[in-house]
Order: sequence, then structure tokens, then C-alpha cells
Amino acid sequence: MIWLNRLEQKYGHWGLEGLIRYVSMLMLLVFFLDRSGMLPYHMLYLNRDAIISGEVWRLFTFLLIPFSDNMFFLIFELSILVMCADGLEAKWGTFKLTAYYLTGAISNILVVLIMPEVQIGSYYIYMSLFLGFATVYPDYEILLFFILPVKIKYLAMISGALMLYNLVFAPVFMKIAIALSVGNYLLFFSQDALATIRHNRRQYARSAEYEKSFASTKDYRHQCSTCGITDVSNPEAQFRYCTCPACGENGVPFCSEHLKEHKQNNSQHQN
Repeated sequence: MIWLNRLEQKYGHWGLEGLIRYVSMLMLLVFFLDRSGMLPYHMLYLNRDAIISGEVWRLFTFLLIPFSDNMFFLIFELSILVMCADGLEAKWGTFKLTAYYLTGAISNILVVLIMPEVQIGSYYIYMSLFLGFATVYPDYEILLFFILPVKIKYLAMISGALMLYNLVFAPVFMKIAIALSVGNYLLFFSQDALATIRHNRRQYARSAEYEKSFASTKDYRHQCSTCGITDVSNPEAQFRYCTCPACGENGVPFCSEHLKEHKQNNSQHQN
């Protein structure tokens, strides 16, 4: 992300430290305000006609609409959101996380400007944060619903599959919102995703090579007791069995090189 590094050099002081923590607290407040009837969600969604008519606060308040209608699930979801944001901020720094979040927000605003008949919340913005965290920390374990331990990458795979399903079957406005969210993710994480794929391929190749090497040495007849080579792994090697007093009557196998060392050591001990 060379372009992002250049922006950070110029505007790094614009980053908002702990931004998502404050957003999460406001989301919890909005949840209670909606339940009390003081501030219903329909007044906060992105809607072009409402914005043009003067309700400009919708450009910001749509980011505060919670995902869940259940208090228990909302606490769980907000804790995951804060964890993802803190993890990305620790990895990237404050400016890059702020840029990632604002890019997602602007993308959703563009959807509404393109399609005035729809209204949008913040679900896919925070989903992109979750996918980003799973890319950087794929083996991180969380307690699903505070009970079941599961690696974050598996939850990201499920979420990604659901997004692909919606991308195919959902209404047009949702397809655009998903596409922009995925585009935001790819914009910031394409290099990390490619690096992860390359790493996994190397790991798989090393594992396959090890298994192949292990399998090739299972059915051997002779194995050097010093270096471990066999007549299968090293068919050109010559093996001998030493029956000196130290090795015993049954003999101990050596390759020709280590048999010489063994004999020299024995002669030194006898002298």
C-alpha cells in the first residue's frame, strides 16, 4: 500500500485514535434511544431525498445504527467490532484504520447517491472491518457467543459465503453496497491476501515434500545409525554392520563414511 504510506506521511496527524471504540459506545446509546422511542432508526438511515431536504445528519448517523435488535447479540457484536478495530489499529496504525473506515463510509454514501430509492445502514462497513481482521489474524480464536472457541478465519469464510450469496440473489442496491464493501477490502488488503495465499502454498509444498520424504524412507532395509540415511533415500550409499564388542553380535548398521569414524573412535578408546 505505497499510496497509503505516502498519504500517511502527509496527513498522518488526521488519524482518530480509538475511533471505533467511540462509535461502538454511540451505537449502544442509539440502541437504547430507539428502544425508548426517542430516536428511531428510520431517522438515521442514509436516504438521498431526506438528505437533500435538509437532514444532513444522516451522512454520519447511519454509521451508528446497530446491527442487532437483541441486547445480548448486540453486546457480542460490538465486542467483536472493537476487537477487530483494535487489532487493525495495532497492525496498521491509527491513520490507516481511519482511512479504511472512512473509505467504507464514503462508498455507502455513493450507493445512496446513485440509487435514491434505497436507504442503507452500516452493516457492510463493519463487515469489511471483520474481514480485514480475519486476513491479518486468521488463527485468532474467539469465544462464539462467549461459549464456543472458534478461529476467526472460519467465521470470515462463512460471512464471505453469505456475502457472495447476497451478491447473486439480493436486490440491486444491496449488490452495489456489497461490491463497494468488497472493493474497499480489496483496495486495502489485496497485498496481504496475496501474501497469505503464497505463504499457505509454501506451507503446503513443504508439508507435501516432508510427507513424500517420510514415505520414501518407510520401507528401507538398511539405515545408518549415525546420520539416518537409508538404502531408499540414498540408494548410492553403501552400508555395513559392525559387530565389535561395543555394537554386539547382532551388529549396528553404518554408512561407509560413518563406519570409518566409528572404527577410528573405537581404536582411540582401545589405545
